[in-house]
Amino acid sequence: MPYAGDKPPAAAPKTQPSLRADDSAGFIVPNPLISRGKPAFASTGLASAVNDGGYKSTPAWDAGLPSPALPAWVAIQVGVGPRRVLLSWTASANYNYTDVAYGAPAGYRIESSADSKNGLDGSWRVEALVRGNAVRTRAHSFEFDGRSWVRLTVTDAPTPSQGISIDEIDVHDASDGCDDTWLFLGDGVTAFAFDRDTPSSQPSFAEHIHARYPGYFPLMINAGIGGEVTSAATQRLPFVLAQNPDVRHFAIGYGSNDAWNDQLGALEFRANLQALVEALLAAGRVPVLARIPFSPDDNHYRVQAYNQVVDQLTEQHGLLRGPDLYAWFREHPEQLSDEVHPAPEGRVAINRLWAEAMDSLYVPQ
Repeated sequence: MPYAGDKPPAAAPKTQPSLRADDSAGFIVPNPLISRGKPAFASTGLASAVNDGGYKSTPAWDAGLPSPALPAWVAIQVGVGPRRVLLSWTASANYNYTDVAYGAPAGYRIESSADSKNGLDGSWRVEALVRGNAVRTRAHSFEFDGRSWVRLTVTDAPTPSQGISIDEIDVHDASDGCDDTWLFLGDGVTAFAFDRDTPSSQPSFAEHIHARYPGYFPLMINAGIGGEVTSAATQRLPFVLAQNPDVRHFAIGYGSNDAWNDQLGALEFRANLQALVEALLAAGRVPVLARIPFSPDDNHYRVQAYNQVVDQLTEQHGLLRGPDLYAWFREHPEQLSDEVHPAPEGRVAINRLWAEAMDSLYVPQ
């Protein structure tokens, strides 16, 4: 269903960087991951869990129910070098993008330091301040020249909450912009496929790209919502854009619900999908459309009519062609857990197919 909450919560970023440093070559500018395995410290819980490469896995950084009077923090010593960084956190126990009860913070701040020794001492500068967070994963970019530490300080949990539980914090070098950034916008297929469950759903899109092009490590935001149709997606797109000012590429995966018993009709699907594409282009983002997965379920008998729309809009707007999920799952229906949603092996396949489809954007470093 569409987002129906209050106005999107606002962060307090510094100057807004350009999304891309150089468009001339047509290739993606890298945003290397620089936080994996670096020294981590916390006020409570297992600090090393936030940068061990485990998403939606145990252990996570569990911090109970912090308050403004008794906040909880976790810090990573990423080291000096980058002029700007891009930090993302995930609370992957939540399924939908707008679910927060299972581990996500409601209020927090991102800080940086040049002189801390243990994450607690030293002087700290606030880089982003968030109140009323309403999503399960989020990213912030900020100046980092001469600094060496990042810290997430949680001041509030949502109501209700099962307690703060952050499975991973990734810090990327954004000195040359935030180009290699990907938001996966879609329905329940997206929500399952891009959770990066470790190890059952690995390697992810980012891991596939990194394995082939070691100089790259894409930032991933999973913005899937189960059951969503394209009419709801167009309504929540302004919220998604506001939450993700640094994300350049939008990987779009809609149609399984629209096509369910011809729920919306191919004409309405086209109008909605075209509105999404045009809004993203107008916002300076790069949309890419995936073909809707094959399903043996009798309710999906018209999926190919909807896929014709995907193909037409891709050609009409000169978009990079996304993966053909229909062809893959027609040949591998055993990789569907319930004839619609991908099983773990199907999630791995979707990530691989997206990486292969985007291969032309990457070059050896």
